[in-house]
Amino acid sequence: MKAQLGLEVSMRTFDGQSSISYSRTRPMYPAELYYWLSQQVSPSSVVWDCACGTGQASVDLAAYFDRVEASDISESQITAATPHRKVNYQVFPAEKTLYPDDYFDVVCVAHALHWFDLASFWSELRRVLKPGGMFVCWGYNWLQIGEAEDRAIAEAVLPHLQDYWPAESRLLWEQYRSIEFPFELIDVPAFELNCHWSVTQTIDFIRTWSASQLRIQEHGDDFLLEASPIIREAWSKPTKKQEIRLPFFVKAGRFS
Repeated sequence: MKAQLGLEVSMRTFDGQSSISYSRTRPMYPAELYYWLSQQVSPSSVVWDCACGTGQASVDLAAYFDRVEASDISESQITAATPHRKVNYQVFPAEKTLYPDDYFDVVCVAHALHWFDLASFWSELRRVLKPGGMFVCWGYNWLQIGEAEDRAIAEAVLPHLQDYWPAESRLLWEQYRSIEFPFELIDVPAFELNCHWSVTQTIDFIRTWSASQLRIQEHGDDFLLEASPIIREAWSKPTKKQEIRLPFFVKAGRFS
């Protein structure tokens, strides 16, 4: 399996424990992204964080915008979401919401667009987004640590997961290049997504991958318990955090 495998976890398979794990282990998105977005529209804009998960992006968006609506199909994700006075969380699918017509100035989808029924979602997006409104989605599709660490993950983890990646993962691996967006994409600055994690945090992150979760459901987590000492042995600074690089991409456009 190639090292460009995706790192997503299906919103449709979350339970309470995995929602908590997801909230604890997932990286925060670049602050520069939110600042850039705030320069494209008014601070008084109404923003929808679609498929918000546990509110990673929702809370950061609230630092720049006055009103943030956040929704997710997973009740356990919303239950675990970070409360914020500017964020209103609700449970429903991205493709069928209760929002009014022409309601949002901006719609954001963070690391989740590949899970949607896109034809239905584009229709819902047209309904709820104001004329001239902006759509932005983003994601990441691998992790890069160092030669030894990357090799340990590739050899000790990936062979166990090759039959468990959902078909939707390929859209993420390709950075959504094969998706036909219903508007012309605009130029977006390049953003970097870097984290400083310990080896334990990195292994916990691997546990949240969609393929890891599916394999654990079927066979348990023995594969990860066996891989952990191999990854720890490869870690160049066993007692310290290291910089983890997550290749990051953003797609954006406006409806006319």
